[in-house]
Amino acid sequence: MRNRATKNAPGRRTAVRVTAVAGAAGVLVLGTVGCTAYGVAEEAWTGKLYPVADPAAVARHLDARTQTVYEALALRPEVTPAPEHRADDGITARIYDACPARGLSHLLESMNDTGADQPRTAALRARFTLAGVARSEWEEAVGRARQSLTAQGWTVASSDESAPVPSLTLTPPVTGPGSLAESASLRFDPVYHTLEVSAGSECARYPDGTPVDQEGRPADLPTGTAPTRPPGR
Repeated sequence: MRNRATKNAPGRRTAVRVTAVAGAAGVLVLGTVGCTAYGVAEEAWTGKLYPVADPAAVARHLDARTQTVYEALALRPEVTPAPEHRADDGITARIYDACPARGLSHLLESMNDTGADQPRTAALRARFTLAGVARSEWEEAVGRARQSLTAQGWTVASSDESAPVPSLTLTPPVTGPGSLAESASLRFDPVYHTLEVSAGSECARYPDGTPVDQEGRPADLPTGTAPTRPPGR
């Protein structure tokens, strides 16, 4: 009996060690699963965060995008900015009905008619409007822009060039500050013979320290640039 007990002792010790390791591993797995579940639950409650980007840097970037599109249009030098549209042109930052609050914590607010907006978040746009564009000139110009920009790696996001108010939206091959999704659009109004050139980005959060106005809109944004370079046909 004594010999049998001695012979089996190492096996029992090994079994005890295996059981202990397995138990510890189980606790670790359960802990990891618990942390993962907690992280998922927390994100569901607070909502996925919008990307962070400096509004001034994004505004300058979008302004440059509009200049790139303008050059691709290769319009006549006589086609100039429309003064009556300048109030709506330039750099704008939308903070209302643009960046909805995310997560279950805002569910009740989101059910209201006005919804809920994410604080310190905005969608930026740069735009200028050109006057004196005939329909035939628009058709030629938009064809040139499509060909030139797609050759540079841009892709067509949407095209409605046969509509009463035709338009074309393209996506650039690379992103700008904050790696935000962005697009550039052309829109022709045959009634007023105007052509809108705009570029906009998805919603982004302001970095800490970004100055804002009384409404929470980013302040000190650069001024939009109307076409200043000859189109160079």
